[in-house]
Amino acid sequence: MGYGNPSRRDDGVGWFVIERLRDLRVWGIECVTAHQLEIEFADAVQGYDWVIFVDAAVDTQPGQVTVRELAPNVGLHAVSHFLTPEDVLGMCLAMHGKAPKGILISIGGADFDFGEGLTEVTQQAGEKVALALRNWLQHGKGRKSLIG
Repeated sequence: MGYGNPSRRDDGVGWFVIERLRDLRVWGIECVTAHQLEIEFADAVQGYDWVIFVDAAVDTQPGQVTVRELAPNVGLHAVSHFLTPEDVLGMCLAMHGKAPKGILISIGGADFDFGEGLTEVTQQAGEKVALALRNWLQHGKGRKSLIG
């Protein structure tokens, strides 16, 4: 699931990665893009083993990639206008009694101004992430090979 705003330059890197996975014809996965995480995603992710979230990071060096496992946020009591991947997993757990495992891949962006297209450094990082995800998904090397 790639999310962010493609009209804000590097904020669209999540969309870029998901589109690359589509271009690479990675079968057996569902590719979703969104401007932001919505409450409806908590219902949509039920039944999956894994959900991989891909987003831009403003607090990371441009082009730097971080990967971390997620735990459901079970303390979510009120509906917010801003949901994190942990919130989505937590709401899925609350509604359905279980949630998929989650991974967040964050890619540092260089330019978040209004405009189309990624900066070169962010696009290169996004391409590497898409290829790594393809290999991980197709060859089943286990989560350790993706997480590091």
